[in-house]
Amino acid sequence: MNQDPVLRRLRPFEGLALTAQDFLDEQGYHRRNLHRHAHYLHGHGIVQGLQVELQNNGEKYHAIIQAGYGLTRNGQGVHLPDPVKVPLEVPRRDGEYLLWLCHVEIPDEGDSRPVFDTSERREARMKETCGPRLHGADDDQPDAVALCRINVRLGRMVQVQLPVPRAGRQVRASESYLKPRVVEFIRVNRKVVSNLFRTALLRELDVGALAFNAALVSGEFLLIEEGTSDRVLYRSAGALISYAHDFYSPLPRTIERVERFKEFVRRVNAEVPAPEQGDEVWLRWFDKFERLLQPLAKIVEELEKTVEAQR
Repeated sequence: MNQDPVLRRLRPFEGLALTAQDFLDEQGYHRRNLHRHAHYLHGHGIVQGLQVELQNNGEKYHAIIQAGYGLTRNGQGVHLPDPVKVPLEVPRRDGEYLLWLCHVEIPDEGDSRPVFDTSERREARMKETCGPRLHGADDDQPDAVALCRINVRLGRMVQVQLPVPRAGRQVRASESYLKPRVVEFIRVNRKVVSNLFRTALLRELDVGALAFNAALVSGEFLLIEEGTSDRVLYRSAGALISYAHDFYSPLPRTIERVERFKEFVRRVNAEVPAPEQGDEVWLRWFDKFERLLQPLAKIVEELEKTVEAQR
């Protein structure tokens, strides 16, 4: 947070002459205290809702943003009470952009007060609202919540299904883009194991097959709970790849697709980041993990057609 780390509050005493700045400072003390609490206890990002759908009617792009709540990196809460449809101008430069929900403070024109001993009137309240804005992916916005990534190329905008930061209690956190991919990896691998167990092939295998099957089952139970954090999903995917490698590598020759898949798993397993690596490193690795889903689906299809002949 780009704030003074030392909190200072008003120290009243009899006869103290107060100014408008004193009241501002008193408000600032309580606000910074709350911001620091939110930042360190809950993190930053989407807490609930704020899903985005990019639409194009042929002439104009719009972002449909659902109602929700998030926390900025400064610890400021940002609340969107109702869904909104926001027109988006296509940036002139190609590249990756982020749609942000920014914290906005404006004077409340509906509450103006006279200024003492003058004929002037001023707004006596501030309204805290929010507004969506599109910025380059490298343009950091510490007082905003990242909603989604958008690629711009040749005058077209495409929403990128990659995760953005999430915050708050896990049971209320928004679901991550990563989770369906990990769930799908578990589902198709369980089908592979199930089909092979129907043959005599896996009956001769021991620890590798049993450990992989147990990992798939336990991973399935882990992901039942809503709001699993991205960090848990990354680490779960890394552990599953390790078990998959131990399962597929010693597997006797079956179909050609499985033989090719062994090499894919070996490469992805060799590049699993260390636990202390940051989320950006894990996200780049997860892209390789996700690419395993398509060949796995093909393996399931082929096994289901040929498994009867292998009994």
